[in-house]
Amino acid sequence: MSTANWIYLTPMVLGAAATVLAAAWKFLGIGGPATPEGPLDSLYALARRIRKVDTETELSNIEEEIDNILKAERAKSAGGDERAVDDATLNVAAHRLESLIHNRRAMLAKRPAVASAA
Repeated sequence: MSTANWIYLTPMVLGAAATVLAAAWKFLGIGGPATPEGPLDSLYALARRIRKVDTETELSNIEEEIDNILKAERAKSAGGDERAVDDATLNVAAHRLESLIHNRRAMLAKRPAVASAA
């Protein structure tokens, strides 16, 4: 191969190799930024906990956690923080959690009656 071919082909080969390495790096997740759990992640985790709760006290504690998350996000929003979750999204998540809590309370209320009848 002549020198002109090497001058032409070397940057192409190195560029292709760099692209392949970058894709592999991203695919493997090496050095990726660790995304901290956001408020919506926390709220959705509470939904999973609500489904497993066995006592009214645990439900009350979860309600308090929900209130704290909502207060913190609304304070961020009021302060102009662009990273704050918008109010509509928070309201939808809160409504879903309230519904789950209501359903779980109803299930817990029925549980002793079913156990005593058996």
